[in-house]
Order: sequence, then C-alpha cells, then structure tokens
Amino acid sequence: MPITNYDQYMPEAIGKGRIAQYPEHRADTLGANGVIGWGRAVQHTATNKNRGEVYNGTSKVVGIAIANHYGEYRVTNLHNEITGQYENNDAASVLRKGVIWVQVLEDVVKGDLAVADNATGDFRPSTTATAGKSAVIGEFKSSATANGLAQLEVNLPNQ
Repeated sequence: MPITNYDQYMPEAIGKGRIAQYPEHRADTLGANGVIGWGRAVQHTATNKNRGEVYNGTSKVVGIAIANHYGEYRVTNLHNEITGQYENNDAASVLRKGVIWVQVLEDVVKGDLAVADNATGDFRPSTTATAGKSAVIGEFKSSATANGLAQLEVNLPNQ
C-alpha cells in the first residue's frame, strides 16, 4: 500500500524549536541564564561560556534552543501549537548544526539567508531593514509569512 499521508511520519511545523529534519544534527548543552524560549537564538553570557541566554546582540549566536519533551508538562494543551521555554538554570539543548523550526518576524523565502533579531532572538531574512540583527547564521529551507514558522539550517560557529 503506497504512503499517501506523510504527516504521520514527519509532521510539518509542530512548534518552534522542533528539529525539522533528522539527518545529522549537533547540539551543545548550556545552563539557562533566565528564560529561553524554544526556537530562539542563544548566545553565551558575558561572564560564563557554560551558560546561555536569549540572543540580544552583545555576543555571537552559538545556537538555537531545541524544544525538549520533558518541558511539555509546562504546556497547557498539547493539541495546540506546542511552544515552551527553558526556565532559569535548566539544562538547555542548543542546536549548532542541523535544521530546526523557528519563528520569522518577516516574510522569508526558501533560500534566504537568516539573521537573528537583537530584540527577540527570533529570525529575519538578511535583507531586512531592521538594524538590530546578527551576522548571517544560516539559510531558510522553507518559506513562511511574517510570524509564521520556517525551517532554518545552521552550521555554527560561522562567525
């Protein structure tokens, strides 16, 4: 019997911070220095390279916060779009190589280069007029409209 519904094997955009493709990915673990939303860009804290915080433009992007299953107990309804966060002092998994679902703040097209926004840690195309942004950190592997979810491929560190 041929497969006609791929959602049962690899569902589309089930939430920010979810791994989008399984082939080869690498992650680091950092102690969360404050709340880090899943799917947000992460940087080291100024005083400790073992701790991470949401990217704010004061350092380079070292990865993207991966959603963890253990954190889903904090979500009120698992049937809605799953969003979540690491709490202060959680062991945060940070993707540095692979493809992950992220929220975009502007329309993006597959193939656009990606930058992180200094104010939110979410993502924009590198052609954005917004001044507060990181250097290029990856490439979008899917298109999305503003505030939607897109696949972002990263291979960090690249700065």
